[in-house]
Amino acid sequence: MNTIINRHKRPSVTCFDAGSEYCPCALAALGECVACSLLRGEEACVCGWSGLCVYQEFLRNQAVPKPGRREVKASIGRRKDLVLPGDATPRAFVLELHLPDEIARWCGFPGSFVLVRPPGTRERFNVPVSVMDVRDGRVTLAVEVLGPKTRALAESSLEGAELLVVAPFWSGLHGFRDLQRYSAGNVLVIAKGMGQVAVPQLARHINHRGGSLKVLLGPGQLGVVFIEEMLKALPVDVEILPKEVDHNLGRVAQELAGTRYDLVVSAGPDIQHRALKGILDRLEDLTGERPGFTWMSNLTMTCAEGICGSCLVSGLRGCKAQVTLHDYLGEDLP
Repeated sequence: MNTIINRHKRPSVTCFDAGSEYCPCALAALGECVACSLLRGEEACVCGWSGLCVYQEFLRNQAVPKPGRREVKASIGRRKDLVLPGDATPRAFVLELHLPDEIARWCGFPGSFVLVRPPGTRERFNVPVSVMDVRDGRVTLAVEVLGPKTRALAESSLEGAELLVVAPFWSGLHGFRDLQRYSAGNVLVIAKGMGQVAVPQLARHINHRGGSLKVLLGPGQLGVVFIEEMLKALPVDVEILPKEVDHNLGRVAQELAGTRYDLVVSAGPDIQHRALKGILDRLEDLTGERPGFTWMSNLTMTCAEGICGSCLVSGLRGCKAQVTLHDYLGEDLP
């Protein structure tokens, strides 16, 4: 076995890909597996157990990584631009892509995302995009236009055209254990800006589990709420937040003080995650209780396979590893 030994010890964590058809991946052969200490060259088995032994899977596969996600062509069914009054160009756009069923069905989990780029461009043009909805092989995405890559994607994303897609990936949400543990309970989601894209799939998951859901929606930096109509088709209590000087933190604190929630989900920027953590800290100090917490990942993604290192957070590969909130925010444990 020609596995490269990594001499730098670090804790094993649960991997989003463990147990999937993509495990063991190239990180196993490179001595960088996030879940298996043995594949990192350590003597003791201290694994992020996920129901199977990654080490044994690697040996059974003749010490060869499984093939990664394949690139496919996807046709664009519909496009909707999100244009604010006074703007000449859209700030974001919503796409409906037609993907092969065997790929589309695996994009239906909360936190799923894809890599997408225009045909004829190199992989450096890949844009990581969260999956907003999946229905009958149709995958709905929303893309914010921010720079050269997303502008090129916007110019190429015409109805009837094709895009190149690599999928599925599942690390768009962290705190996944809390989501699995408490999604059958009372759930509060705070979603702003492009964080709204994570909510429809999340809402369907919670409804399927028998949970109840309230969503506080705000336009955020994007300036528009664009999922309200989609949520109306679901048994979800939706409240639209106005722009406030305190960024609606007072309203969130009021909601948490007045209603007992089992799980809080932050779908927004990292500054929102940090602010909500502070509110939950104070709630715990006052009541001795603390709901679970799940948050949207805003980590930089390039390859989404743990190879390039752009997603590193607290020494962990955030595109693969299920990290803690302390690790994600770069905080020391109290």
